[in-house]
Amino acid sequence: MTGHSLSLSVADLVLASIALSMAAASLGAVLTSVSLVTALSAGSLPATGSIGYALFYDPPVPDGAG
Repeated sequence: MTGHSLSLSVADLVLASIALSMAAASLGAVLTSVSLVTALSAGSLPATGSIGYALFYDPPVPDGAG
C-alpha cells in the first residue's frame, strides 16, 4: 500500500459524524446517570443535523453531473 494516500469524502465524514454522535451518546449514558433513551435522543440531534446537511445543503451529485 505504498504510494496510496487516505482521502475522505464529505459523505464519509457525514457517516462518521452520525456514528460518532450516537457512540458518544451511548458512552455518556454508560458513564453518567442519564438513561439510555435520553442520551440517544440527545445524540440523535447532531446526527439528524448531519443527515440534513448531506441531503439539503451538500446533496450527492451523480458522476459527471457537477
